[in-house]
Amino acid sequence: MSLPQKPNPFSFLNSINSHSSEADIEKKIVIPLLSLLGYNNQDWQSQSGIENLKLDFLVNPKQVLFNHPPYLVIEVKSPNNKINNHRWQINRYLTKSQAVFGLLTNGYHFKILYNFHDKIIPIADFTQETIKTNFKDFAKILSKKTCLAFNNVLYKSQRKVYDQLSLTLAKTINNAQIAEVIQSNIITQETAQIKSTKVKENQGMIITVFNNKGGVGKTTMTMNLAASLNYFGKKVLLIDIDAQANLTTGLGIDPLNDVELQNKKDITHLLLERKTTLADTIYQKRWKNIELHIVPSHIRLSSMENELIQLMDSDRVLLKKLKNHDYDFIFIDPPPSFGKVNRISLMASDGILIPTQLAPYPVRALEYVLQQLNLVNDIKDHPIDILGIAVSMYDQRSSNFNGEMVEEIRRIMEKNIETNKTQLFPETTWIPQLNIVAKTPEKGYPLYEAEFTNDYSNKEKESAQRAIECYENLAKELILLSQNRDIDF
Repeated sequence: MSLPQKPNPFSFLNSINSHSSEADIEKKIVIPLLSLLGYNNQDWQSQSGIENLKLDFLVNPKQVLFNHPPYLVIEVKSPNNKINNHRWQINRYLTKSQAVFGLLTNGYHFKILYNFHDKIIPIADFTQETIKTNFKDFAKILSKKTCLAFNNVLYKSQRKVYDQLSLTLAKTINNAQIAEVIQSNIITQETAQIKSTKVKENQGMIITVFNNKGGVGKTTMTMNLAASLNYFGKKVLLIDIDAQANLTTGLGIDPLNDVELQNKKDITHLLLERKTTLADTIYQKRWKNIELHIVPSHIRLSSMENELIQLMDSDRVLLKKLKNHDYDFIFIDPPPSFGKVNRISLMASDGILIPTQLAPYPVRALEYVLQQLNLVNDIKDHPIDILGIAVSMYDQRSSNFNGEMVEEIRRIMEKNIETNKTQLFPETTWIPQLNIVAKTPEKGYPLYEAEFTNDYSNKEKESAQRAIECYENLAKELILLSQNRDIDF
């Protein structure tokens, strides 16, 4: 007699199709999943209200030892929704509710996010199949057992438990990059003090973002790429060395009211005054999830080329001022031309990132960028690495034309012996041409901040999330490049 087969605990995952509604996902996927994680009907509430928000699920067991924000909030979308476009929404719910974890799902994909002291970090992605094969990992994060253990520790040590949980997550999740993101954000006051008094033995990468053709989204890419790197736990400095000061104003600093009339220092003082240090010129800007440091620019820089030329060893003036910095990444944003400040930027840099639009003039400008780079490398102690070519303002509709431009880029790179190994970053990093990407610098903040303001519609916020995903992919490419360099970052 054959033994009866054990029931399949994951059979509920097969109960939906591409036409299922959000209500179907809630009833047929989320509620059975909560049961599998050990929760009963008294442990969660559906359509729970917080302020003016309505959460699909708010999970907090009745056995918790004291009143604490919920352990888990869940946002449900229909199967035809790409959940990454709704990260802004779950981020908002996590921030408002102060929940520890968020789960965003469309029934087929499951994204887990962690609220690390109001910084929302995506830590894991599961599909139906990976939930079946790696359910232990899924449950280690979201199960009722983990929730109660977390609450018990929190009862004893309160704020310190966030750091402990983060370390546990970094060890539990089998993904080195995610573990690095979490560990990079675990900085206690004690270690922060040590960092402030001790200069890194191995310094980070200094990058000039440059294309001789203007209007390719260079400055927008610089600020949003820097924001993505900071989101991943990196300490980032931006240096605006363009007299138009677009990067400065794009991050909410007015060169007249915030700098000149306040008798503060900017890039002109850093370049021309021997005693002015880098620290004297740095402004710290903080948004909800992002903190960036910036050396602002000023229009007076446009009339100072003669003064710069007359400086002794003027090409290396910025290089000298950036010695012994403690940043993981420094981005220099020069004007889209080739003058004295561009040479100063390149002489100070370890690498160059070349943004381009897939259009004839920006692509043709690559040859000029490479020529100028070769001239600088002739007088530089250590050659500048071409980190890669990053596509901005990408119009997905023009596939045939885009293909022709890609082939032209490859032709240009291949005919230059010194740059024939330069990479065009993959299509997952190509920044889409969206109004929301262009709008945020006008408001004075990076794209990440769009999800926390009332300036945009839900549709615009979904578009912003699409672009953020591309910036984050590009940031991951740079992190990988920095790790593979001879210098250990």
